[in-house]
Amino acid sequence: MNLRSKKHIKMRLLFIILTLFSSMARAADTASFVLKRLSPLPQKTNDQANVKLDLNGSWFFDAAPDNGFENQNSVDESWEKIEVPGEWVMQGFTVEKDKWTGYARSFTLPQNWQGKRIKLRCDGVYSECSIYVNGKKIGSHLGGFTPFEFDITDHVKPGTESVIKIKVRNESIADSLASGSQYAVHALGGISRKIYLIAVPDVNISGFHVITNFDSAYKNAILKTQLQIANESANTVKTHSLLFELFSSKSNEVIFSKTVTSNEPIKDGGILNESFEFPINEPQKWDPEHPNLYRWRVTLQANQSSEVAERKIGFRQIEVRGNRVYVNNMPIKLRGACRHEVSPLRGRSLTGDQWKEDVKLFAEENVNYIRTSHYPPPEEFVHACDSLGMFLEVEAPFCWADQTNVPAPLYNSAILDQTLDMVNFYRSDPAVLDWSIANESQSAYNKYFKKSAEWVKKIDPTRPRTYNQYGDEDDHNELEIGNQHYPGPNGPMKYRNNERPMMFGEYCHLNAYNRLELVTDPGLRDAWGIGFKNMWEKMYNTPAILGGCIWAGIDDTFILPNGKVVGYGTWGPIDGWRRKKPEYWHVKKTYSPVKIQLAGNCENNSIKLLIENRLLFSNLNECKIKWHIGKNAGEISPSLAEGKKGDVIIHFDGNLSSADTLFVDVLDPREILIDQYAFAVFPEIKKADMERSSAVSLQYHQLKNTIIANTADVQIVLDMSSGKLTLAKKSAKQTTLQLGSLMILPLNPEGRGTQMTGDSQVFDPFTPVCTNRVVQKIVYDCQPQKFVVTIEDEYDEASGFTTFEFAANKKVAIHYRYVVKKNINPCQWGMVFSLSDDFNAISWKRDGLWNYYPKDHIGRLDGVAYASSKAPVSGPAGPVKKPDWSWSEDRTDLGTNDFRSTKMNFTKGEVKSDNMTVNFVSDGSQHMRAWKQDKQTRLLIAGYSNLGDEGFFRGHAEPFDRPLRQGDTITNDIHLFIQ
Repeated sequence: MNLRSKKHIKMRLLFIILTLFSSMARAADTASFVLKRLSPLPQKTNDQANVKLDLNGSWFFDAAPDNGFENQNSVDESWEKIEVPGEWVMQGFTVEKDKWTGYARSFTLPQNWQGKRIKLRCDGVYSECSIYVNGKKIGSHLGGFTPFEFDITDHVKPGTESVIKIKVRNESIADSLASGSQYAVHALGGISRKIYLIAVPDVNISGFHVITNFDSAYKNAILKTQLQIANESANTVKTHSLLFELFSSKSNEVIFSKTVTSNEPIKDGGILNESFEFPINEPQKWDPEHPNLYRWRVTLQANQSSEVAERKIGFRQIEVRGNRVYVNNMPIKLRGACRHEVSPLRGRSLTGDQWKEDVKLFAEENVNYIRTSHYPPPEEFVHACDSLGMFLEVEAPFCWADQTNVPAPLYNSAILDQTLDMVNFYRSDPAVLDWSIANESQSAYNKYFKKSAEWVKKIDPTRPRTYNQYGDEDDHNELEIGNQHYPGPNGPMKYRNNERPMMFGEYCHLNAYNRLELVTDPGLRDAWGIGFKNMWEKMYNTPAILGGCIWAGIDDTFILPNGKVVGYGTWGPIDGWRRKKPEYWHVKKTYSPVKIQLAGNCENNSIKLLIENRLLFSNLNECKIKWHIGKNAGEISPSLAEGKKGDVIIHFDGNLSSADTLFVDVLDPREILIDQYAFAVFPEIKKADMERSSAVSLQYHQLKNTIIANTADVQIVLDMSSGKLTLAKKSAKQTTLQLGSLMILPLNPEGRGTQMTGDSQVFDPFTPVCTNRVVQKIVYDCQPQKFVVTIEDEYDEASGFTTFEFAANKKVAIHYRYVVKKNINPCQWGMVFSLSDDFNAISWKRDGLWNYYPKDHIGRLDGVAYASSKAPVSGPAGPVKKPDWSWSEDRTDLGTNDFRSTKMNFTKGEVKSDNMTVNFVSDGSQHMRAWKQDKQTRLLIAGYSNLGDEGFFRGHAEPFDRPLRQGDTITNDIHLFIQ
């Protein structure tokens, strides 16, 4: 075997001894760092641009291949086709647990790659694999969420067809440490991220990283560049040159250029680590509000060949000072969300522009920070955050790792390598704000993660670290940022004097596991915003709280090819199909960095607004505030520094009517619509309603145990044997309204466990009225102008009376009062009306948390909702096929999400059939909810409604609970009229 072959066998191991270029690292630890090579993608080599060969697409797959298949230098085309990237489960394949699968395909390298070094890059293969090219083993990799690279030069020939085979197994210690398959309730196995080949010269750039620091005035910067050059030729390289070029963030103009020539020899098979510092005058800074990216290009000339590599970089500096984190000398507050890689039909393997679309959705939601729970994301997502403006916490692929035993010989490959590959891959991306060492692995910190955290700091001393945990004690305060999950509403007070910045890595968990409640009342998703807003304001006003990440960002639901639905389900403000759910608007409004209040009525053609600027890096004059009222419109950009409040006057010409509303849209420096407002600038004028006697009298007649009262077109029927009261239109007897069943609906956290495991997701409605009613006494009074009925009755849950007063003008007043007989912590209590099945529409006006809502939001201040829609009936996880309708139109047998959701604090309500309309009026203290059941339409007018019983949100909901004890009284008045 010649020297060149021996050398390249050595190089194929791809373990590059990296002394990390600086004396600072050597001072921290005299040991060298061992990192796997991850080559920067070359732009071109020797003026050739075709330096990448995509291996994505159709492969051949065998779920149980014969032993030794990998050693055969051919593709068995009797195997089935599979898509790469992708998971095998989501493509309908069944693989026996712990078994190896086989992937195979052929490829042909371009002829002009002759003489190049050929690198195979896999961005993610879940969760353990071995790779073979033309029958020869190239290498193995453990871990499903981190990239890896192998040199295959000695096993391929440009212009000649080659065969690549990959043995893949889902179950491994990496899968166990990540809890990946357990978490997703299906095996994640497969080539789940992109795979490709690159060609580089035999003297090439094997590492390329940057660090940016500012001077004391945060005006000028030092651009530190760390290069690693690998000599994979057969000869010593005696000299090489490097051309550095910085391209403007706004144009293609070169704003800095420097050529460096080195005579330091690089032995064959050796590497050279070089570090450079370049002064850059007044660069535009990178932050989420100004994602200014420069192109930083390096051209290597060596051994009569050249290579061009390029990074998009941002000038950004992170510092921890006491219990605050500063970016570019500005204190930050993180408006965060947790995000999984998720697609209902593809699992944890995404394609196309989905990463960019996700970042846009989060940015429009006013999220400025995403935690990549619970594993590193693909580079497409990180680069989208770089370009669109989003802070990132990149998390190592360890979740509940304290449940897994890691034998000492596997520690480096199972934990250290995966962590360091993550850091090495993303440490030059400006969006990455901090590193998360693991998720909820509690006591495993000392055993597994103390060491990996130390190595993270050695590789990247520029970023803080955190350990996502249920308490803040497991990392012994060793890491720069403290962390607690679900601290509850008292969390900000608990940590207000914390010595280090405190992050709530998960908080304000959305309703998800209380599926019985959610199937019954999707309005709980609207009510969630109340508790969330209260929590965020406490966090925002506590400097030591760095911020938090709501759990979660996107629903975690997977629809298997057999139709079964698995996953944790509906815990996101965005569903798996990327539709905005009700919580999305609450996150957007609560996280809004520009708060506007009306500071006075319209007077003298002017309106005063009080504005608070919560942007972190922008004067308000960088935003566009567009307004319109009546026929008047304009735009203002007042100067208001970060964190400040001030009055702004809007002036206009032209007359307005008292019904005109001032609408305000706010666009941030990126031109993202970050908030919308609607202000009633004139007081509501309402003339007192003087009760007048009706010119029409009620007519009565009695049949055995029935009393019938008639108006001109409405009939009231009292069944004295049962106490039932029914209203009907004389012209359409099938259209009826039955009055008065008491409901005291208890909180109910049930949902068949936290995870959906493929079992039926059909839930019966949780809408029981009070049980075993016994009517004890009926008192009635037949007057010319009104029919008054008082019914004394008793239920298992309460006893009392209800009085109904029917006026000749078709107005109905209901008063009830009940004494509770047992302890109940209710979600809602009130009176349920049973209507005939032809009541299929409700409308309302209500007082809401915000003065503006999207038109399809279930919590909008006024609107009409219909029982049915074009959507097929679906379970609590939503549609199993990609919908082309809004989330509010999803439906179950109970009706659409919009129809059956509680409309809290209504002032006017209406339920309507083709023949009859029932109108309700309230003072805003009552709530209405409709649903379909037993071929009837039910309508609850509630005197009380709360935020539901999602266990992880309970602490935020409890302040709104009104538990009932035995002997407590519930009483309410309901007013309606018939049309």
